[in-house]
Amino acid sequence: MSETDPTRALASFAASLRYEDLPPALVASIKDMVLDALGVGLAATTLGPACPEVMDVMQRLGGPADSTILGRRQKVAAPNAAFANGALVHALNYDPIGDEATGHLGVACLAAPLATAEAVGGVSGKRFIAAIAVACEITARVTTALVRGGRKPSEKFLSGQVLNYFGAAAGAGNLLGLDETRMASALGLALMQSAGSRQVVLSGDPPAKAIYGAFPNQAGVQAALLAQAGVGAEVDIFNDPAGLYAMIYGGGGDRATLTDGLGKTFLMSAVQFKAWPTSGHVTPFIEAAGEIAARGAAASDIAAIEVAVHSHTRPWVEPLAGRRRPENAAAAGNSIPYCTAKVLAHGSLGLADFTAAGLNDAVAHTLAERLTYRLDDTIEGGRVEVTLKDGRTLAAQVDVPLGHPTRPVGHARLVEKFRDCCTHAAHPLSQSAVDQLIATIEELEWQDDVGRITALTYA
Repeated sequence: MSETDPTRALASFAASLRYEDLPPALVASIKDMVLDALGVGLAATTLGPACPEVMDVMQRLGGPADSTILGRRQKVAAPNAAFANGALVHALNYDPIGDEATGHLGVACLAAPLATAEAVGGVSGKRFIAAIAVACEITARVTTALVRGGRKPSEKFLSGQVLNYFGAAAGAGNLLGLDETRMASALGLALMQSAGSRQVVLSGDPPAKAIYGAFPNQAGVQAALLAQAGVGAEVDIFNDPAGLYAMIYGGGGDRATLTDGLGKTFLMSAVQFKAWPTSGHVTPFIEAAGEIAARGAAASDIAAIEVAVHSHTRPWVEPLAGRRRPENAAAAGNSIPYCTAKVLAHGSLGLADFTAAGLNDAVAHTLAERLTYRLDDTIEGGRVEVTLKDGRTLAAQVDVPLGHPTRPVGHARLVEKFRDCCTHAAHPLSQSAVDQLIATIEELEWQDDVGRITALTYA
Protein backbone atom coordinates (compact mmCIF):
# COMPACT_ATOMS: atom_id res chain seq x y z
CA MET A 1 0.00 0.00 0.00
CA SER A 2 1.38 3.38 -0.98
CA GLU A 3 1.74 6.05 1.67
CA THR A 4 1.51 8.62 -1.12
CA ASP A 5 -1.97 7.48 -2.14
CA PRO A 6 -3.94 6.96 1.08
CA THR A 7 -7.29 7.13 -0.71
CA ARG A 8 -6.43 4.15 -2.84
CA ALA A 9 -4.95 2.28 0.13
CA LEU A 10 -8.12 2.78 2.18
CA ALA A 11 -10.25 1.73 -0.80
CA SER A 12 -8.22 -1.47 -1.19
CA PHE A 13 -8.55 -2.22 2.52
CA ALA A 14 -12.30 -1.57 2.50
CA ALA A 15 -12.91 -3.72 -0.55
CA SER A 16 -10.85 -6.69 0.61
CA LEU A 17 -11.29 -6.99 4.39
CA ARG A 18 -12.95 -10.21 5.50
CA TYR A 19 -14.01 -11.66 8.84
CA GLU A 20 -11.05 -14.03 8.83
CA ASP A 21 -8.71 -11.01 8.89
CA LEU A 22 -9.98 -9.85 12.27
CA PRO A 23 -8.44 -10.79 15.64
CA PRO A 24 -10.86 -12.48 18.07
CA ALA A 25 -10.66 -9.63 20.59
CA LEU A 26 -11.76 -7.17 17.92
CA VAL A 27 -14.69 -9.40 16.94
CA ALA A 28 -15.83 -9.44 20.58
CA SER A 29 -15.56 -5.65 20.71
CA ILE A 30 -17.58 -5.27 17.51
CA LYS A 31 -20.36 -7.44 18.92
CA ASP A 32 -20.46 -5.24 22.01
CA MET A 33 -20.68 -2.21 19.73
CA VAL A 34 -23.65 -3.69 17.88
CA LEU A 35 -25.42 -4.51 21.15
CA ASP A 36 -24.73 -1.07 22.57
CA ALA A 37 -25.64 0.93 19.46
CA LEU A 38 -28.81 -1.07 18.86
CA GLY A 39 -29.94 -0.60 22.45
CA VAL A 40 -29.46 3.14 22.53
CA GLY A 41 -31.07 3.42 19.11
CA LEU A 42 -34.17 1.60 20.36
CA ALA A 43 -34.33 3.83 23.44
CA ALA A 44 -34.07 6.92 21.24
CA THR A 45 -37.26 5.94 19.40
CA THR A 46 -39.09 7.47 22.38
CA LEU A 47 -36.42 9.54 24.12
CA GLY A 48 -34.32 10.99 21.32
CA PRO A 49 -34.65 14.73 20.66
CA ALA A 50 -36.00 15.35 17.14
CA CYS A 51 -36.07 11.60 16.45
CA PRO A 52 -39.86 11.17 16.00
CA GLU A 53 -39.79 13.93 13.39
CA VAL A 54 -36.83 12.33 11.61
CA MET A 55 -38.50 8.93 11.62
CA ASP A 56 -41.74 10.41 10.26
CA VAL A 57 -39.98 12.22 7.43
CA MET A 58 -37.92 9.19 6.41
CA GLN A 59 -41.00 6.99 6.51
CA ARG A 60 -42.87 9.46 4.26
CA LEU A 61 -39.96 9.50 1.83
CA GLY A 62 -40.20 5.72 1.79
CA GLY A 63 -38.81 4.13 -1.34
CA PRO A 64 -38.39 0.39 -1.90
CA ALA A 65 -39.09 -1.66 1.24
CA ASP A 66 -35.45 -2.64 1.77
CA SER A 67 -34.40 -1.60 5.27
CA THR A 68 -35.87 -1.08 8.73
CA ILE A 69 -36.23 2.13 10.67
CA LEU A 70 -35.82 1.09 14.30
CA GLY A 71 -39.18 1.40 16.03
CA ARG A 72 -41.17 1.24 12.80
CA ARG A 73 -42.53 -1.85 11.07
CA GLN A 74 -42.63 -0.30 7.59
CA LYS A 75 -39.38 -0.68 5.65
CA VAL A 76 -37.96 2.10 3.48
CA ALA A 77 -35.09 2.69 1.06
CA ALA A 78 -31.70 1.89 2.57
CA PRO A 79 -30.38 5.50 2.59
CA ASN A 80 -33.53 6.67 4.37
CA ALA A 81 -33.28 3.93 6.99
CA ALA A 82 -29.60 4.78 7.47
CA PHE A 83 -30.52 8.43 8.02
CA ALA A 84 -33.17 7.62 10.63
CA ASN A 85 -31.09 5.01 12.43
CA GLY A 86 -27.99 7.21 12.34
CA ALA A 87 -30.01 9.86 14.15
CA LEU A 88 -31.37 7.36 16.65
CA VAL A 89 -28.07 5.71 17.53
CA HIS A 90 -26.38 8.97 18.54
CA ALA A 91 -29.34 11.06 19.69
CA LEU A 92 -28.99 10.13 23.37
CA ASN A 93 -25.21 10.64 23.44
CA TYR A 94 -24.99 7.11 24.83
CA ASP A 95 -23.48 5.18 21.92
CA PRO A 96 -19.95 3.70 21.66
CA ILE A 97 -17.20 6.28 21.32
CA GLY A 98 -13.46 6.66 21.08
CA ASP A 99 -11.31 9.37 22.54
CA GLU A 100 -10.74 12.46 20.40
CA ALA A 101 -7.99 10.65 18.54
CA THR A 102 -10.14 7.66 17.63
CA GLY A 103 -13.34 9.29 16.49
CA HIS A 104 -17.00 8.75 17.24
CA LEU A 105 -17.22 5.09 16.34
CA GLY A 106 -20.84 4.73 17.48
CA VAL A 107 -21.96 6.90 14.58
CA ALA A 108 -20.18 4.57 12.13
CA CYS A 109 -20.75 1.13 13.60
CA LEU A 110 -24.39 0.24 12.92
CA ALA A 111 -26.69 2.45 10.85
CA ALA A 112 -25.11 2.32 7.38
CA PRO A 113 -23.96 -1.34 7.61
CA LEU A 114 -27.33 -2.52 8.95
CA ALA A 115 -29.40 -0.67 6.33
CA THR A 116 -27.15 -1.99 3.56
CA ALA A 117 -27.16 -5.55 4.91
CA GLU A 118 -30.95 -5.59 4.96
CA ALA A 119 -31.11 -4.21 1.42
CA VAL A 120 -28.65 -6.80 0.12
CA GLY A 121 -30.42 -9.60 1.99
CA GLY A 122 -29.01 -12.83 3.35
CA VAL A 123 -25.91 -11.16 4.80
CA SER A 124 -24.18 -13.44 7.29
CA GLY A 125 -22.97 -12.31 10.66
CA LYS A 126 -19.36 -12.69 9.57
CA ARG A 127 -19.85 -10.42 6.55
CA PHE A 128 -21.64 -7.90 8.74
CA ILE A 129 -18.85 -7.89 11.34
CA ALA A 130 -16.25 -7.30 8.60
CA ALA A 131 -18.23 -4.37 7.20
CA ILE A 132 -18.48 -2.79 10.64
CA ALA A 133 -14.73 -3.21 11.06
CA VAL A 134 -14.21 -1.40 7.75
CA ALA A 135 -16.51 1.47 8.73
CA CYS A 136 -14.98 1.94 12.15
CA GLU A 137 -11.34 1.48 11.17
CA ILE A 138 -11.53 4.06 8.40
CA THR A 139 -13.26 6.47 10.79
CA ALA A 140 -10.55 5.85 13.39
CA ARG A 141 -7.69 6.36 10.94
CA VAL A 142 -9.11 9.51 9.35
CA THR A 143 -9.53 10.97 12.86
CA THR A 144 -6.26 9.76 14.38
CA ALA A 145 -4.28 11.12 11.44
CA LEU A 146 -5.65 14.58 12.20
CA VAL A 147 -4.72 14.40 15.88
CA ARG A 148 -1.23 13.10 15.16
CA GLY A 149 -0.87 15.94 12.70
CA GLY A 150 -1.53 18.43 15.48
CA ARG A 151 -5.10 19.37 14.59
CA LYS A 152 -8.25 19.20 16.70
CA PRO A 153 -10.96 17.22 14.88
CA SER A 154 -13.73 19.46 16.24
CA GLU A 155 -12.50 22.94 15.44
CA LYS A 156 -15.39 24.38 13.47
CA PHE A 157 -16.92 21.09 12.39
CA LEU A 158 -18.59 18.28 14.32
CA SER A 159 -15.96 15.60 14.00
CA GLY A 160 -18.54 12.91 14.73
CA GLN A 161 -20.33 13.98 11.59
CA VAL A 162 -17.77 15.17 9.05
CA LEU A 163 -15.25 12.40 9.74
CA ASN A 164 -17.80 9.58 9.54
CA TYR A 165 -18.84 9.95 5.90
CA PHE A 166 -15.94 7.87 4.66
CA GLY A 167 -16.37 4.99 7.10
CA ALA A 168 -20.08 4.83 6.38
CA ALA A 169 -19.47 4.72 2.62
CA ALA A 170 -16.75 2.10 2.96
CA GLY A 171 -18.76 -0.13 5.30
CA ALA A 172 -21.75 -0.02 2.96
CA GLY A 173 -19.48 -0.57 -0.03
CA ASN A 174 -17.94 -3.65 1.57
CA LEU A 175 -21.37 -5.23 1.87
CA LEU A 176 -22.22 -4.28 -1.72
CA GLY A 177 -19.07 -6.05 -2.89
CA LEU A 178 -17.43 -2.97 -4.43
CA ASP A 179 -13.99 -3.57 -5.92
CA GLU A 180 -11.10 -1.24 -5.16
CA THR A 181 -11.88 1.16 -8.01
CA ARG A 182 -15.54 1.54 -7.17
CA MET A 183 -14.72 1.77 -3.48
CA ALA A 184 -12.44 4.70 -4.26
CA SER A 185 -15.36 6.30 -6.07
CA ALA A 186 -17.58 5.72 -3.03
CA LEU A 187 -15.05 7.60 -0.91
CA GLY A 188 -14.97 10.42 -3.45
CA LEU A 189 -18.76 10.60 -3.49
CA ALA A 190 -18.71 10.71 0.31
CA LEU A 191 -16.36 13.68 0.16
CA MET A 192 -18.78 15.50 -2.14
CA GLN A 193 -21.46 15.26 0.56
CA SER A 194 -19.35 15.91 3.66
CA ALA A 195 -20.65 18.54 6.04
CA GLY A 196 -21.10 19.17 9.75
CA SER A 197 -20.89 22.75 10.99
CA ARG A 198 -20.35 22.96 14.75
CA GLN A 199 -22.58 26.01 14.92
CA VAL A 200 -25.48 23.83 16.07
CA VAL A 201 -23.51 23.06 19.26
CA LEU A 202 -22.05 26.50 19.79
CA SER A 203 -25.46 28.16 19.52
CA GLY A 204 -27.24 26.46 22.40
CA ASP A 205 -27.81 22.78 21.59
CA PRO A 206 -31.13 22.92 19.70
CA PRO A 207 -32.75 19.49 19.15
CA ALA A 208 -31.14 19.14 15.72
CA LYS A 209 -27.76 18.75 17.42
CA ALA A 210 -28.85 15.31 18.55
CA ILE A 211 -29.36 13.94 15.03
CA TYR A 212 -26.06 14.77 13.33
CA GLY A 213 -25.24 11.07 13.05
CA ALA A 214 -28.00 10.78 10.46
CA PHE A 215 -26.22 12.69 7.72
CA PRO A 216 -23.01 10.66 7.22
CA ASN A 217 -24.89 7.37 7.34
CA GLN A 218 -27.39 8.36 4.67
CA ALA A 219 -24.65 9.87 2.52
CA GLY A 220 -22.42 6.84 2.98
CA VAL A 221 -25.06 4.37 1.79
CA GLN A 222 -25.97 6.69 -1.06
CA ALA A 223 -22.32 7.03 -2.09
CA ALA A 224 -21.83 3.25 -2.10
CA LEU A 225 -24.97 2.69 -4.17
CA LEU A 226 -23.93 5.34 -6.69
CA ALA A 227 -20.46 3.84 -6.97
CA GLN A 228 -21.99 0.39 -7.45
CA ALA A 229 -24.05 1.81 -10.31
CA GLY A 230 -20.88 3.04 -11.99
CA VAL A 231 -20.71 6.70 -10.97
CA GLY A 232 -16.99 7.39 -10.99
CA ALA A 233 -15.47 9.73 -8.40
CA GLU A 234 -11.87 8.62 -8.04
CA VAL A 235 -10.21 11.60 -6.38
CA ASP A 236 -7.71 12.24 -3.62
CA ILE A 237 -10.10 12.71 -0.71
CA PHE A 238 -7.50 14.20 1.67
CA ASN A 239 -5.03 16.55 0.01
CA ASP A 240 -4.77 19.75 -2.01
CA PRO A 241 -6.44 21.51 -3.51
CA ALA A 242 -9.77 20.67 -1.87
CA GLY A 243 -9.60 17.29 -0.14
CA LEU A 244 -10.93 16.86 3.40
CA TYR A 245 -7.78 17.91 5.23
CA ALA A 246 -7.00 20.75 2.84
CA MET A 247 -10.56 22.05 2.81
CA ILE A 248 -11.36 21.95 6.53
CA TYR A 249 -8.14 21.47 8.50
CA GLY A 250 -5.61 23.68 6.76
CA GLY A 251 -3.79 20.72 5.27
CA GLY A 252 -3.12 19.13 8.68
CA GLY A 253 -3.05 15.40 9.16
CA ASP A 254 -0.38 12.74 9.42
CA ARG A 255 -0.75 10.86 6.15
CA ALA A 256 1.30 7.86 7.30
CA THR A 257 -1.30 7.15 10.00
CA LEU A 258 -3.86 6.51 7.29
CA THR A 259 -1.94 3.53 5.96
CA ASP A 260 0.65 2.26 8.45
CA GLY A 261 -0.29 -1.25 9.53
CA LEU A 262 -3.61 -1.04 7.69
CA GLY A 263 -5.33 -4.41 7.87
CA LYS A 264 -2.96 -5.61 10.59
CA THR A 265 -3.26 -3.02 13.35
CA PHE A 266 -6.77 -1.80 14.19
CA LEU A 267 -6.96 1.66 15.72
CA MET A 268 -10.66 1.09 16.35
CA SER A 269 -9.65 -1.26 19.17
CA ALA A 270 -9.59 1.84 21.38
CA VAL A 271 -13.39 1.98 21.34
CA GLN A 272 -15.00 2.95 24.64
CA PHE A 273 -18.50 2.45 26.01
CA LYS A 274 -20.58 4.86 28.06
CA ALA A 275 -21.96 4.17 31.50
CA TRP A 276 -24.23 7.24 31.33
CA PRO A 277 -26.16 8.98 28.50
CA THR A 278 -24.06 12.15 28.51
CA SER A 279 -21.05 13.82 26.98
CA GLY A 280 -17.78 12.30 28.11
CA HIS A 281 -16.83 15.65 29.62
CA VAL A 282 -19.68 15.25 32.09
CA THR A 283 -18.96 11.71 33.31
CA PRO A 284 -16.23 12.53 35.88
CA PHE A 285 -18.69 14.84 37.63
CA ILE A 286 -21.42 12.19 37.62
CA GLU A 287 -19.10 9.70 39.25
CA ALA A 288 -17.75 12.24 41.77
CA ALA A 289 -21.29 13.31 42.71
CA GLY A 290 -22.22 9.64 43.12
CA GLU A 291 -19.36 9.16 45.58
CA ILE A 292 -20.61 12.08 47.65
CA ALA A 293 -24.23 10.89 47.54
CA ALA A 294 -23.08 7.44 48.67
CA ARG A 295 -21.64 8.99 51.82
CA GLY A 296 -25.14 9.88 52.91
CA ALA A 297 -25.40 13.51 51.82
CA ALA A 298 -29.14 14.10 51.46
CA ALA A 299 -30.35 16.70 48.98
CA SER A 300 -32.14 18.57 51.76
CA ASP A 301 -28.83 18.96 53.64
CA ILE A 302 -26.91 20.59 50.78
CA ALA A 303 -26.34 24.33 51.03
CA ALA A 304 -23.91 24.85 48.15
CA ILE A 305 -22.13 22.95 45.39
CA GLU A 306 -18.95 23.88 43.57
CA VAL A 307 -17.52 22.03 40.59
CA ALA A 308 -13.93 22.53 39.45
CA VAL A 309 -13.51 22.21 35.70
CA HIS A 310 -10.67 22.46 33.23
CA SER A 311 -10.99 25.53 31.00
CA HIS A 312 -11.55 23.39 27.92
CA THR A 313 -14.82 22.15 29.45
CA ARG A 314 -16.30 25.64 29.87
CA PRO A 315 -18.97 24.99 27.20
CA TRP A 316 -20.35 22.28 29.49
CA VAL A 317 -20.94 24.76 32.34
CA GLU A 318 -21.74 27.92 30.38
CA PRO A 319 -23.98 29.77 30.19
CA LEU A 320 -24.56 28.74 33.77
CA ALA A 321 -28.26 29.63 33.86
CA GLY A 322 -28.98 27.52 30.81
CA ARG A 323 -26.82 24.64 31.99
CA ARG A 324 -28.58 24.61 35.36
CA ARG A 325 -31.94 24.12 33.70
CA PRO A 326 -31.48 22.67 30.20
CA GLU A 327 -34.41 22.91 27.82
CA ASN A 328 -34.08 19.46 26.25
CA ALA A 329 -32.38 16.12 26.64
CA ALA A 330 -29.55 16.99 24.24
CA ALA A 331 -28.67 20.06 26.27
CA ALA A 332 -29.03 18.10 29.52
CA GLY A 333 -26.55 15.47 28.37
CA ASN A 334 -24.03 18.25 27.78
CA SER A 335 -24.61 19.93 31.16
CA ILE A 336 -22.26 19.42 34.09
CA PRO A 337 -24.52 21.40 36.47
CA TYR A 338 -27.68 19.48 35.59
CA CYS A 339 -26.12 16.01 35.76
CA THR A 340 -24.22 16.77 38.97
CA ALA A 341 -27.38 18.06 40.64
CA LYS A 342 -29.36 15.03 39.47
CA VAL A 343 -26.92 12.58 41.01
CA LEU A 344 -26.69 14.52 44.27
CA ALA A 345 -30.48 14.59 44.39
CA HIS A 346 -31.10 10.91 43.69
CA GLY A 347 -27.81 9.02 43.86
CA SER A 348 -27.81 7.89 40.24
CA LEU A 349 -28.42 8.99 36.66
CA GLY A 350 -30.25 7.09 33.93
CA LEU A 351 -32.31 7.45 30.80
CA ALA A 352 -35.40 8.43 32.76
CA ASP A 353 -33.60 11.59 33.90
CA PHE A 354 -33.63 12.83 30.30
CA THR A 355 -37.36 12.46 29.74
CA ALA A 356 -39.72 15.43 29.99
CA ALA A 357 -40.59 14.41 33.54
CA GLY A 358 -36.95 13.98 34.46
CA LEU A 359 -36.03 17.40 33.12
CA ASN A 360 -38.71 18.97 35.34
CA ASP A 361 -37.33 17.53 38.58
CA ALA A 362 -37.86 20.21 41.25
CA VAL A 363 -35.31 18.74 43.68
CA ALA A 364 -32.58 18.70 41.04
CA HIS A 365 -33.52 22.22 39.95
CA THR A 366 -33.11 23.47 43.51
CA LEU A 367 -29.66 21.92 43.82
CA ALA A 368 -28.59 23.16 40.39
CA GLU A 369 -29.39 26.71 41.47
CA ARG A 370 -26.93 26.24 44.35
CA LEU A 371 -24.16 25.09 42.02
CA THR A 372 -21.28 27.32 40.94
CA TYR A 373 -18.07 26.52 39.13
CA ARG A 374 -14.43 27.54 39.09
CA LEU A 375 -11.82 26.97 36.41
CA ASP A 376 -8.82 24.88 37.37
CA ASP A 377 -6.50 23.65 34.65
CA THR A 378 -4.81 21.26 37.07
CA ILE A 379 -7.97 19.16 37.02
CA GLU A 380 -7.80 16.25 34.59
CA GLY A 381 -11.35 15.02 35.06
CA GLY A 382 -13.75 16.68 37.46
CA ARG A 383 -14.09 17.67 41.10
CA VAL A 384 -17.29 18.20 43.08
CA GLU A 385 -17.34 19.87 46.50
CA VAL A 386 -20.54 20.05 48.55
CA THR A 387 -21.08 22.32 51.53
CA LEU A 388 -23.72 21.02 53.92
CA LYS A 389 -26.04 23.21 55.96
CA ASP A 390 -24.23 22.18 59.13
CA GLY A 391 -20.98 23.60 57.75
CA ARG A 392 -19.29 20.33 56.80
CA THR A 393 -17.81 19.87 53.33
CA LEU A 394 -17.68 16.71 51.25
CA ALA A 395 -15.55 16.48 48.14
CA ALA A 396 -14.69 13.93 45.47
CA GLN A 397 -12.46 14.11 42.44
CA VAL A 398 -12.44 11.68 39.52
CA ASP A 399 -9.56 12.00 37.08
CA VAL A 400 -10.19 8.77 35.15
CA PRO A 401 -13.92 8.04 34.87
CA LEU A 402 -15.63 4.73 34.19
CA GLY A 403 -15.49 4.10 30.46
CA HIS A 404 -11.86 5.16 30.06
CA PRO A 405 -9.69 2.43 28.48
CA THR A 406 -8.10 1.79 31.88
CA ARG A 407 -11.58 1.44 33.46
CA PRO A 408 -13.68 -0.21 30.74
CA VAL A 409 -17.40 -0.79 30.93
CA GLY A 410 -17.57 -4.58 30.81
CA HIS A 411 -19.86 -6.81 28.77
CA ALA A 412 -22.12 -7.66 31.72
CA ARG A 413 -22.83 -3.97 32.36
CA LEU A 414 -23.49 -3.45 28.63
CA VAL A 415 -26.08 -6.23 28.73
CA GLU A 416 -27.86 -4.54 31.63
CA LYS A 417 -27.65 -1.22 29.82
CA PHE A 418 -29.20 -2.87 26.75
CA ARG A 419 -32.07 -4.24 28.82
CA ASP A 420 -32.74 -0.80 30.28
CA CYS A 421 -32.66 0.78 26.83
CA CYS A 422 -35.17 -1.75 25.51
CA THR A 423 -37.70 -0.70 28.16
CA HIS A 424 -37.91 2.67 26.38
CA ALA A 425 -38.39 1.28 22.85
CA ALA A 426 -41.39 2.59 20.90
CA HIS A 427 -42.44 -0.98 20.15
CA PRO A 428 -42.65 -2.83 23.49
CA LEU A 429 -40.25 -5.76 23.61
CA SER A 430 -41.03 -8.88 25.58
CA GLN A 431 -38.42 -10.29 27.94
CA SER A 432 -38.08 -13.23 25.56
CA ALA A 433 -37.42 -10.96 22.60
CA VAL A 434 -34.79 -9.03 24.54
CA ASP A 435 -33.12 -12.29 25.57
CA GLN A 436 -33.14 -13.46 21.94
CA LEU A 437 -31.64 -10.19 20.73
CA ILE A 438 -28.83 -10.44 23.25
CA ALA A 439 -28.14 -14.07 22.33
CA THR A 440 -28.25 -13.30 18.60
CA ILE A 441 -25.70 -10.53 18.91
CA GLU A 442 -23.48 -12.49 21.29
CA GLU A 443 -23.38 -15.22 18.61
CA LEU A 444 -23.40 -12.80 15.68
CA GLU A 445 -20.65 -14.51 13.72
CA TRP A 446 -22.80 -17.65 13.47
CA GLN A 447 -25.93 -15.93 12.10
CA ASP A 448 -26.96 -16.75 8.53
CA ASP A 449 -28.88 -13.49 8.06
CA VAL A 450 -28.43 -10.38 10.19
CA GLY A 451 -31.92 -9.33 9.17
CA ARG A 452 -32.90 -11.41 12.19
CA ILE A 453 -31.73 -8.53 14.39
CA THR A 454 -34.31 -6.06 13.14
CA ALA A 455 -36.98 -8.78 12.95
CA LEU A 456 -36.52 -9.46 16.67
CA THR A 457 -37.18 -5.81 17.50
CA TYR A 458 -40.81 -6.62 16.64
CA ALA A 459 -40.96 -10.07 18.23
